[in-house]
Amino acid sequence: MSFLKISLLIIVLLILITVPIHHETNTIVVGYYPSWLREKLPAELIKSKNLTHIIHSFAWPNADGSISTYDEFHYPKLIQLSHEAELKILVALGGWGQSDGFSPMAAKPITRANFIKNIINFCLNYGYDGVDIDWEFPANVTDRNNLTLLVYELRQAFNDKAPNLLITMAVPAGSWNGQWFDYSTLKNYVDWIGSMTYDFHGGWSSHAGHNSPLYAPPQDQCGSVHDGIQYVNVTRKVPKDKILLGIPFYGRGFNAGSLYAPNSGGTEHIYSDIVPLINNGWNYHWDDVSKVPYLVNSTSTKLISYDDTISVRLKCEYAKEKNLAGVMIWALGQDVIGYNQPLLETVGKAMGLSTEAPLSPIEVPTTFALLNNYPNPFNESTIIPYYVATEENIILEVFDISGKQISILVNEQKAIGWYTAHFSAGDLPSGEYFYRLSALDFSETGKMLLVK
Repeated sequence: MSFLKISLLIIVLLILITVPIHHETNTIVVGYYPSWLREKLPAELIKSKNLTHIIHSFAWPNADGSISTYDEFHYPKLIQLSHEAELKILVALGGWGQSDGFSPMAAKPITRANFIKNIINFCLNYGYDGVDIDWEFPANVTDRNNLTLLVYELRQAFNDKAPNLLITMAVPAGSWNGQWFDYSTLKNYVDWIGSMTYDFHGGWSSHAGHNSPLYAPPQDQCGSVHDGIQYVNVTRKVPKDKILLGIPFYGRGFNAGSLYAPNSGGTEHIYSDIVPLINNGWNYHWDDVSKVPYLVNSTSTKLISYDDTISVRLKCEYAKEKNLAGVMIWALGQDVIGYNQPLLETVGKAMGLSTEAPLSPIEVPTTFALLNNYPNPFNESTIIPYYVATEENIILEVFDISGKQISILVNEQKAIGWYTAHFSAGDLPSGEYFYRLSALDFSETGKMLLVK
């Protein structure tokens, strides 16, 4: 072998050794980002390496084909940071309470065409990578046929005017509402179908049960994740590589003292509000049949069914074992505990997107806590996380280096739990500033650096 060939071989080997190898994955991990959780989880704090897509919720159609949003919906920074993290970001259309416009809009060719024109302009003007149709729910044959027409015409318009835009759907995990979706046709025009494998029990149920059991026990056939995936895949013939498994970052409360006992109502609880209850008047239980946890209060009068890091990991493993396209999360922001997002971090690791170890499901402070602001140093704005250990009036203030009060970020009664406060520097000059958290028997100060 010539000296030149040996030299080239050495160079190639050195390149292979020194250049990092990036393992590509086709796994889809979608996180819904509700506009009303923006304060709890600003765009800067989303742990984006655990995701492949974000779905910004919600805009919705009106009967005439126009599009409406919440006042606080538009968030350019969310779109910018998603793209910088190489994530696709879609806009969710509809959702619970915002779907009434679908039926009259989809019923007429002229209003369908107007809606399609408006949604294409909406995506292109704001920078969205597609739309997620969340019509909750079509109610009859006419709705089913019109939904199919709407998706078909939307796909045709996207192909003509914006072929890179995605079309996805969120769908029910059973036949009660699922009968009004023409899956045999829809599967040809959408990029994926997300099965909402949760809300199998809730405050509306006559008995207590799990919000999102992986498997249903013999004595309760109200549904499960497994049943929902089987329905969409086996019964309705949607291919596995177009199905996402839904994972809830919230739980359901019941006025009942045990599983499957009679229930008289209840409320929804997000994960970050559930964690502080554990061993604090509530006892943790694990259901090894349904593969999910639940809490029962000390007087055995209330029960909360929810998902933790263990059950979320098992759901992710199920999705991989069944060769599904991936998972979808409702909703980002519901598991924020200080700097951590333990359920999201668990999903990212379980689905192969991240190698970081997630937080323990019961790791919470026992006293008030003031964490370092993030980012620090900062240029325009920063986030200050803090933990409230007892329900009382909380004050969070910002001071300059001379001790002059600059801003009062919080001055109100707060329940037990993790919170974040947003501080905007505005016209303040560069330099050191201090923030102080005060409660009845607690006071702590942190330092932050503004650099302009």
